Amino acid sequence: MKHIRKIYVMSMMLFYPLCHFGQERINWISFEQLDSLLAVEPRETLLFIHTDWCSYCRKMEQEIFTKREIIELINQRYYAVKYDAESTEEIVFDNSIWKSLSRKKKVGKYHPLAVQLLQGKQFVFPSILRLDSKFHLKSIRQKYLNSKELYAFLE
Repeated sequence: MKHIRKIYVMSMMLFYPLCHFGQERINWISFEQLDSLLAVEPRETLLFIHTDWCSYCRKMEQEIFTKREIIELINQRYYAVKYDAESTEEIVFDNSIWKSLSRKKKVGKYHPLAVQLLQGKQFVFPSILRLDSKFHLKSIRQKYLNSKELYAFLE
């Protein structure tokens, strides 16, 4: 019995890392974390603004944001924030408190922070914003981007 347990533990130690091979992920952070990180180590920010009902947003999350070259580029160069435009949560960011106007999540009722971030642009999802280290907008794409398009946008 002792030997079986030892063999089991040894095999788990040996094979566990192999189970997670190839499962790298983007280090998505919250706005609160972003605020702290930008204060300590300024870096460009990538904002992925989506909604729950957006099929192209889900497709980007499942097919594009899982590609190794995209993951590596984003994790090395950017702080990445994934944000639901219809969120009802209170967000503390940039010395401000952003509160939703609605307590319940509703289609077409956008969080004030999403409105501010999109700066008067149409609400088209997904919206991908690239901001410099001082959080000024460098560029924006408001459509589904395949991996080549996203890579070019990030370069």
